[in-house]
Amino acid sequence: MTGQRFDFSKLIAERVPPGAAGRAAARARYDFGTGFPDPDSFPWQGLHEALGRALKDKGRDLVRYPDPQGHPELREFIADKLKRERGMTVHQDQVLVTGGSGPAIALFVQLLANPGDVLLTEEYTYVGTLGIMRNLKARIVGVATDQEGMRPDALEQVIRDLARFEVKPKMVYTIPSFQNPLGTDMGMQRRKDILAVAQKYSIPIYEDDAYEDLRFEGARSPAIGSYDDSGMVLYSGTFSKILGPAMRVGFLTAPEELLPRINAMHWGRPTSEFATLASLYYLRDHLDDHVDEINGILRTRRDAMIGAIGEYMGSVATVSHPDGGLYLWLGLPEGSSTVAASEKARARGVAYLPGPSFSPSGGGGNYLRLCFGYERPNAIREGIATLAEVFAQQGMLNTKR
Repeated sequence: MTGQRFDFSKLIAERVPPGAAGRAAARARYDFGTGFPDPDSFPWQGLHEALGRALKDKGRDLVRYPDPQGHPELREFIADKLKRERGMTVHQDQVLVTGGSGPAIALFVQLLANPGDVLLTEEYTYVGTLGIMRNLKARIVGVATDQEGMRPDALEQVIRDLARFEVKPKMVYTIPSFQNPLGTDMGMQRRKDILAVAQKYSIPIYEDDAYEDLRFEGARSPAIGSYDDSGMVLYSGTFSKILGPAMRVGFLTAPEELLPRINAMHWGRPTSEFATLASLYYLRDHLDDHVDEINGILRTRRDAMIGAIGEYMGSVATVSHPDGGLYLWLGLPEGSSTVAASEKARARGVAYLPGPSFSPSGGGGNYLRLCFGYERPNAIREGIATLAEVFAQQGMLNTKR
């Protein structure tokens, strides 16, 4: 025995990102930072009963390894749901069940991106996707948005600008429904226009549809993939937002010719059959009623947060008014630093995510994202009042900055 610790530092593969903290930070008193749904709406009794029925029906199968692509009955349920709700026609063999939407994002990015490849996203996008793309050493370029999300004209201009340097993007990543963090929602024509630009330049689209179930106002538009007749749209969704992130049940769909390669990357990482079976048996019987319940709760909490922002921050702050999802996008006067203020807010018990976390270029210093899904209306009001005090102390609610 040498008594010395072995040094792995020079042996770690180049693609492995720097280590993150191994333990989550203590939860803030007012948690507006993470995209959690309402804990009181978690259907633990229904899931318990559903799992009992599932184990009675399928328990003997648990002595075997699960289907690498996911339980066939859940894949069939997902295919039927996509046909009914999103206008997409996919066979269950085109569906892969994943441990939430994060692994789906990682699989698609790994499938297409080599180090140095250019990937296009909205000008602000999901922080988890940015992390995956950066870990794979991709170059991320943001595309300007408006009230409906990614602008087709801006997308085409970015593609043309890159072409002048003989660069062709590998992928357009978009969250068309209740975009994270902006809350924008693409209408039917916008979805068609985005697809038309991508088809014109032969660039595949990755449609991340994690939030479509959380629609509590406005008309539902079919998925971008429903208009695709060329097989160039990759798609993923999740049940995390209507059940709970800890259930870890999401899914992706892709053209059949890509599934062998995706399965090869996913080999040995199937989702838990306990979570799969509980979700399947519960959602087959209760999906619509459960979604209606959740969306009623979320609508109330969205309104409570928007009202509190108006009351405590006044017209100095601009705030989105999404028809669904979990997030508000809050803007403060130019020159404000939501990064610097986040530490002071955390010390007062309020958590949020600063705008630069969502920007491919690190911009958006005067913006922040607030989640309204987790806290009750009274706590939302108290937390926003405290946050307004912090911002006022930092001079961030002063229009004469």
